[in-house]
Amino acid sequence: MSVAIAAPAVTPAAKPARLTANLCANIAQLALSLVVGVWYVPYLVRQLGPAAYGLIPLTSVITSYMTLITVGLESAVGRFQTLALTREDHENANIVFNVALWSNVALSALLLIPAIVAIAQAEHLIRIPPGYETATRWLFGGTIVAFLLNQIKTPFTVSFFCRNRIDLQNLVAAAETLTRVGLVVVLFWVLSPRIEYVGVAILAGTLVALAGTVWLWKVLTPTLHISWRLFDWKMLRELCCTGGWVIVSQIGVMLYLNIDLVVANRLFGAEQSGRYAAVLQLPFLLRSLSLAVGGVFAPTMFNIYARDDIAALVAYLRRSIKFLGLVMALPIGLTCGFAEPLLRLWLGKSFGSLAPLLVVMSIHLCINLAMYPLYPLSLAVNKVKTPGWVTLGVGLLNLGLALFLAGPIGWGLYGIAAAGAITLTIRHLLFTPLYSAHILNQPWRTFYRGVTSFVLATLVTAGACRLVLAHWPINNWLELILAGLAMSLLFCVVVYLVLSPAERLELKQTIGRRRQSASNPA
Repeated sequence: MSVAIAAPAVTPAAKPARLTANLCANIAQLALSLVVGVWYVPYLVRQLGPAAYGLIPLTSVITSYMTLITVGLESAVGRFQTLALTREDHENANIVFNVALWSNVALSALLLIPAIVAIAQAEHLIRIPPGYETATRWLFGGTIVAFLLNQIKTPFTVSFFCRNRIDLQNLVAAAETLTRVGLVVVLFWVLSPRIEYVGVAILAGTLVALAGTVWLWKVLTPTLHISWRLFDWKMLRELCCTGGWVIVSQIGVMLYLNIDLVVANRLFGAEQSGRYAAVLQLPFLLRSLSLAVGGVFAPTMFNIYARDDIAALVAYLRRSIKFLGLVMALPIGLTCGFAEPLLRLWLGKSFGSLAPLLVVMSIHLCINLAMYPLYPLSLAVNKVKTPGWVTLGVGLLNLGLALFLAGPIGWGLYGIAAAGAITLTIRHLLFTPLYSAHILNQPWRTFYRGVTSFVLATLVTAGACRLVLAHWPINNWLELILAGLAMSLLFCVVVYLVLSPAERLELKQTIGRRRQSASNPA
């Protein structure tokens, strides 16, 4: 049986992009995440203390290293299955799905061995506060079992991407979040604050997400079905050929995104790493916002590439970069400009002194997050070898630079954050735009156009916030919200000024169409 993804061209009947619905759903999910994050992190810090709280994100980071075994296959599955379903090639789509499903089941079973070892040797992996050894093992256990269930769930989630129904995926994610957070609150209130209950809640949320995902998979892709007879070794080798380089790239990603908490814990102990982890939640929320906004572009990008319309693809990616950069400029500028009162009001007075750390963690994101729409391009084009090596090199550089700046140079936690800022900028400013232009046979500066606009918008917003603080000491949430609203209005003016005349006209026409469709819902 042939398994090559050589299928008829995309038909005109292909479903149109659902950018508006997906973007609204992403923003709604992000709003929930923001509300939960703004309240949940201080709640856990108050209930458990910084040292014990730091074990929760640290456990998730260590567990995420297990994804190195599965992420390559998952990425390749997303590409091949999207192309197959877009081209109405249901035979190959079923083969790809079943290869992914049964491979993930087998991998999850194999991962039980290192999982049990990690639980038993938890105190040798991280520095645990005295008296929390058993509780940490329970936390590890719940987190790892949830991870393994998520691996089995992953092949079913490809249907959301293939059918461009990110809105339904966010509905499942919202149910998972509410279950996870709600159960922690109930257990803390009825019983007592203990970190092992967080592991139980993580597992419960994953079970809810698994049930919802499998049900929606059947609704969205009724042509797909589970059958071990459709497992094909030739397809597995083809997927692994693409996925192998994704694994190399993912190792690099973990070394420059997920290694900082481990370094902080090993170098400075549970208390300092817990404080670092708490502050890190704000840049994490900024990344979540960029994923919520930028994530809607990937399915359309894959569909345009499937039509082999390179000119349209380039134009789409350039608009996506500028749009995402300008959208992210506001929250990044506000976070950096109001860092001190934000941390002081959110986490407590003792965290206000870490405002410079938050700035180092966040300011570079105005460039790096804007380039997110280019990230899946190499996978769509199936040019993943070079990005894999580059990302691995950048990750190793980040690890070495973090240890050097935090240790011998004596920058402490600031050295870890600075290393991440430097290496991430190298990856996304110096490599990603150049390589994306290269694989599409475009001029080298193709994806640099517009960078100045959102960098300027970010710096102006942050600078204006600093000027406000110089004349207005913000002492409560109401004052911070009012100051943020004032800066947001200024931001809108700045953004309008940096738009080109053609972009201003397009913006006006878009608003006009939205008003017309709102007044004529039929």
